[in-house]
Amino acid sequence: MRQTPCVKIYQIHSSTLKLLGSRLLLPSLLLLASCSHPAAKLPKYARVPDFTMTDEDGHAFHSSQLAGKVWVADFIYTNCPAECPMMTAKMKKLSLQTGPAVQMVSFSVDPDHDTPAALKTFASHFGAHWTFLTGTPETVHLLAYNTFHVGDLIGKMEHSTKFALVDQQGYIRGYYSSLDQEGIPALLHDTEALQ
Repeated sequence: MRQTPCVKIYQIHSSTLKLLGSRLLLPSLLLLASCSHPAAKLPKYARVPDFTMTDEDGHAFHSSQLAGKVWVADFIYTNCPAECPMMTAKMKKLSLQTGPAVQMVSFSVDPDHDTPAALKTFASHFGAHWTFLTGTPETVHLLAYNTFHVGDLIGKMEHSTKFALVDQQGYIRGYYSSLDQEGIPALLHDTEALQ
């Protein structure tokens, strides 16, 4: 049976569409999969720069120890009268809910007074089994002010009462109020999404 030119044109277009479709299908599916993943909906803020500080045991702590892990950070100081004890108590509950898969890190914004021994005593008081860090004023300023944007220690002692969520590549993915009752459930939800 002889085909008319019209049919031939349709066959050419049909095969071209099939070829284009197969070339576009995989990227489209990958795009859809990434958009449907809950972590894709989280904002992506600054990347935490490399840093070296000192932990509550007096050991050097390098940011590479957090590589490949989801972690939660807060900024506290041991002489803080109200917010820091409350934040640390909430951080402990959070650590129990997330388990060892999520690393907790508390940065001191008072490096002049928060020695490793002071941090260890503070952590022990709360039964905290995560990392407490102190460092030079320059390192604390770099992290608290320039990177996480949660406060500053130069000229005044101030810090945020928010927890920050950091992904496996070191990007800050969210901020969560430790005072608002919706903050911790949202943090737990987003932590699971990143895992």
